[in-house]
Amino acid sequence: MSLAAGRVHSGLTILGCFGAGSLYGWSGYMPAVRAQFAVSNALASMVFSLALVSFTVGVLLGPYFLKRMSSRYRLALLAVLAVLALSGAGASAGFGTFVASYGVCFGLICGALYNHALATASFTASATLLIPISVASFGLGGAVFGPVQFWLNTSGWSLWSHAPVLVCFVFVALLAFFAGSSFTSETVEQTPAKRMILPDKTIVVLGVIFAAGSSSGLIVIGFASQILPRGADGLGLTSLAIFLSAIGNTLGRLSSALSAGWFGPARAIAGAMVATLITLGSLIFAATPILVVGLLFFVAFGYGQLAASMPLLVKSQVEASTFSASFGWVFVGWGVAGLIGPWSAGWLMDSTGTLKASLLICIVLAALSFWLVLGFSKTDRPQEDS
Repeated sequence: MSLAAGRVHSGLTILGCFGAGSLYGWSGYMPAVRAQFAVSNALASMVFSLALVSFTVGVLLGPYFLKRMSSRYRLALLAVLAVLALSGAGASAGFGTFVASYGVCFGLICGALYNHALATASFTASATLLIPISVASFGLGGAVFGPVQFWLNTSGWSLWSHAPVLVCFVFVALLAFFAGSSFTSETVEQTPAKRMILPDKTIVVLGVIFAAGSSSGLIVIGFASQILPRGADGLGLTSLAIFLSAIGNTLGRLSSALSAGWFGPARAIAGAMVATLITLGSLIFAATPILVVGLLFFVAFGYGQLAASMPLLVKSQVEASTFSASFGWVFVGWGVAGLIGPWSAGWLMDSTGTLKASLLICIVLAALSFWLVLGFSKTDRPQEDS
């Protein structure tokens, strides 16, 4: 692959990650789903939970799934599949069809795309730059598409309020397809095949840390528009809450390179959990809408720190040859949090009319994550570029 072609391909995979990051803008899309199908918060949030689980499956099975695709048109095919899944979601006449199109298919495709983006970046000379950018672009996609989808829904677009996401994938598919011959290379072909291993105690504990620490961030991102005090959910403030939650997630991921580099990934995660505990406690008692919006930003920021620091922590605890498989098992913890967190928060909100009970549970889980990660701080060390 020539340098120019490599840059084009890297740019397109990052743009694909940006579109896939619309999953993090679910709180902006959820009102359209609830209105269209007249479903409860629990059922609507179940779609987000299912999408996160499907995303996890896409990450785990990505290497095997992608190897069956032509390396020449791999990215284009993923983008086309995303377009088909989003089109199916927009045209859904029933809730079951929407769940299958968006919650299962789109989530699965996004996970496979995430795997492809990180695998491609890891084989480039600029891996230390491209990997964080690819990870952060997911959060940025939520920051952009979440408010846009909310605004389009209020303008009558309903399920098609995800149209900008669809256009993004159409652009990626067309450009990747017509430039396909430039993408055939050992870099793209080497989407890593995982050597299957069984999780040991260290991997299990890391998975629990990831699951417990992720719960609050996933709930805040999924329910940003519902956490606002009653009577303060106007278009402007709601859009701001969705935007700041997603941008907090993005900035947390980007800043993790500094915190992990200075203190080590375990201490970076511990610091993020302490900040999360303080913020969640404040959020329970906050009554001023603008204060709530600001606190949502900091919860999402702590989640972003955790999400980006965890791969570095896994890398420091396992052999290089088993990193891909090990992180796949640890990532299952994130999938568990995605399955249980948003759905249970939606159920509790339907039952109690508030998310305070969910926030209290998140405080307990964040404390558990903090306590467990302290065990790795003794061998923690600052991360340097390899």
